[in-house]
Amino acid sequence: MTLSSKTSKTTSSSAQNSPANGNPAVWPDSLKAYVGRCFASVGPSQRGAMEKNLKKVITSAIESTSLWAIDWDTRELPLDGIRAVDDGEDMMEKLKTDAKKRADAKSDSATGTVAVGAIRTSPPLPSSYKAASITFTKSDQQYSTTNGQASSSISKATKRSAKWDQRSVEPETTEDSAKRKKTSIFADTNYLNSNVEQVRKEKRLLRFDSPSGNESTPTPVATPEYDTEPEIFVGRSMKLEKKYLRLTSAPDPETVRPLHVLRQTLDLLKEKWKSERNYAYICDQFKSMRQDLTVQLIQNEFTVNVYEIHARIALENGDLGEYNQCQTQLRTLYAMNIAGHPIEFLAYRILYLLHTRNRSDMNDLLIELTDEQKADDSIAHALQVREAMTDQDYHSLMRLYLSAPNMGGYIMDSFIDRERHAALEIICKAFRPDVPLRFLTDEIGFDSDKSCYEFLEKHALNQFIDESSLRLRAKDAYPTAQNNRMTAFKKIDIKGQI
Repeated sequence: MTLSSKTSKTTSSSAQNSPANGNPAVWPDSLKAYVGRCFASVGPSQRGAMEKNLKKVITSAIESTSLWAIDWDTRELPLDGIRAVDDGEDMMEKLKTDAKKRADAKSDSATGTVAVGAIRTSPPLPSSYKAASITFTKSDQQYSTTNGQASSSISKATKRSAKWDQRSVEPETTEDSAKRKKTSIFADTNYLNSNVEQVRKEKRLLRFDSPSGNESTPTPVATPEYDTEPEIFVGRSMKLEKKYLRLTSAPDPETVRPLHVLRQTLDLLKEKWKSERNYAYICDQFKSMRQDLTVQLIQNEFTVNVYEIHARIALENGDLGEYNQCQTQLRTLYAMNIAGHPIEFLAYRILYLLHTRNRSDMNDLLIELTDEQKADDSIAHALQVREAMTDQDYHSLMRLYLSAPNMGGYIMDSFIDRERHAALEIICKAFRPDVPLRFLTDEIGFDSDKSCYEFLEKHALNQFIDESSLRLRAKDAYPTAQNNRMTAFKKIDIKGQI
């Protein structure tokens, strides 16, 4: 299809959209801009009066079939009985200037150039309005902006125009006709508000323009440089014992003990722990040793030894929070291939994850286990504990608890009572009418009937024991056992504390 045929088709589509063809719902772009300027020239309280004036003007133009003949770009605003808004400048003068710019843009378009300002101030077209057809009469000429940054060919513009014309002349159904008659020409308030909001945004942008038209360059601010590399130094303190204090500034070498002094301190603390068993003092001194090792960046077999001893002492005293800190640091040191006891503490970590019920980390750990590690007795024991807890096999679990290697029993102490409550709930639900106390002692992992009775008494289950026969009335004890189990399975925090 040639350009002339496309142009004739576009012109015929434009004629079909004109008022003479009975399609007043299609507004000229200049009329839409005119409506936007009208509402931008009044305040919120005066929009009602402006809408009435606009309705009279546009209705009159439609009735006289001059909607497309009027030059809306230069037409006076209908300000009868409306006071113009004073926004710090002569609004009327500004609107006249804008009208002149749009008239100049029209004259420029005849020569093949569109003003950048005209493109920017053109209001967005809402979906409820159909685009007016545009007729191009020039051949293979390219329209470009005044700054030379954007261009589009006539052929592309003609295709877009023909596309909009085709949509505009589609046959209207009876339902669409009824809707159009029912809807007022001022019903689309979103379009009118968008014009007002756009004018206001442009006015706000102009306030920040400098008089010379150049943007002000901010003065560069010097950024202080910080040394991110830790300073390596050797401590000079000769004290064997030092109270732990959290650092609030850079460490002072005069208060930090060097490596050979820390070795003497470790020997002293081991002797004191054997003789005095004062955990508060020992824990404070070990934390002080760990701090001195950290600030001097000492990572060797002695560092691993300090953390392992502190972790074992913490387990022995039920301090899972301090144990977890040591365990975390030991994992980093073992990853550096520093000699120690990684298998032993890997087994402890499996049991610790069972205590915290951290299934995600447990699954990651199981994937990383090698066949050599699984063959170790302590890790095999920890995996059997996991299997018994998963299967709710309390009988096997209690046997594994009583035979835990190394210091695994201390970690199991932290969650064995929780599992005993689960076992008691199952027993009270399954056994009728009663259960011997001797049977309970064996099944929930106590070494004597007295210890088992004390456990039941602590959790209000002794009231269901027949003192003469020493048998637990399982049916009566079941609700209490169930509540005890629910209370025991509380959420565990990241440090392993309830």
